[in-house]
Amino acid sequence: MPKSTSIQEYKESPSGPLRSLIAGAALFVILVGITMFTDVFSVILLGLVLAFLAAPLLVWLEEKNIPVWAGTGIITLLYLLIGITLFLLAATSLMIFAGELPKYQEELNANLAGLNALLGTYGISIEGILDSGIISLKTLAAPAMTLAGDISTIVVNGFFVLVVTAFILLELPTLQEKLNRSFGPASSLSRNLPTLIRNTYDVMVVRTKTNIVLGGSIGAFLYVIGVDLAILWGVLTIILSYIPYIGLFIACVPAIILAWLEFGWGGVLLVLAGIAILNFVVENVVFAKIAANDMRLTPLAVVIALLVWTAVLGIVGMFLAIPLTVILRTLLAGDERTRWLAVLMSDDETETA
Repeated sequence: MPKSTSIQEYKESPSGPLRSLIAGAALFVILVGITMFTDVFSVILLGLVLAFLAAPLLVWLEEKNIPVWAGTGIITLLYLLIGITLFLLAATSLMIFAGELPKYQEELNANLAGLNALLGTYGISIEGILDSGIISLKTLAAPAMTLAGDISTIVVNGFFVLVVTAFILLELPTLQEKLNRSFGPASSLSRNLPTLIRNTYDVMVVRTKTNIVLGGSIGAFLYVIGVDLAILWGVLTIILSYIPYIGLFIACVPAIILAWLEFGWGGVLLVLAGIAILNFVVENVVFAKIAANDMRLTPLAVVIALLVWTAVLGIVGMFLAIPLTVILRTLLAGDERTRWLAVLMSDDETETA
């Protein structure tokens, strides 16, 4: 069926706009309800995405005659090891940074003195901007240290995410049958469950591959030019690049500041140029080669998704904006009455269910 047919039927149907209005109002109520229990739904949705990401591995393990419960245990252990590795890397890097604070403070004072002398030629004084003309790194680092010190919250949330992921994986093999019994095999949800899992898996795998290439390239580049903690900034780029558009900027700010402290403005320009070139190459060459057109969302859809899911789920929503929107688009594309919405969200001109 051509895409224009669904849209034309919607326009000609007298109840079409009313149904859309009711559906939009229901969706708004659901989102408002989720915001009231953000912590709970953040854990559930993060576990759902992780389970969909691991679903092909679970199937592969089943083909190797490994029981579902054992395969679920292997996947959960793998996620646990990844989490522990990232946690240890962050803790070690933070300890190194804390030990180097006096050196960074000296470099900062020297750079501020040079900047003050330069601005003084234009009649501008740093003292007029800052109370004492000095920035204390200990004061700036205090919030980060406090956040990193709240280990209990991180551990508890991580534990519940793993538990939810494990139980969803245990349910996946029988989920299709349960949906068929509950809603019928012809229902939109039953028919599109495999597509839903596949699309979520595909978009996460492609994004992960792209992030690894980008983070590895940036980390190697920073290491070669001598920026401290280059490995940490590379890993941070891999993680934060799941946040569309602004994630890379957030990840690179610490590296740019360190480049300024260590090498001055020349180092800043070098780091900015290197990151910009690497990001352009990876996003426009690597991503374009490994991402199918039907996985892409329009820039407007990405921005709206980022705003909405961040408002609903907070920081977790920033990371899950793309996979959750892909799930929503897949559900919309599975119903003739809402397929036109999926077409509007997609960057592919040949969007199909």
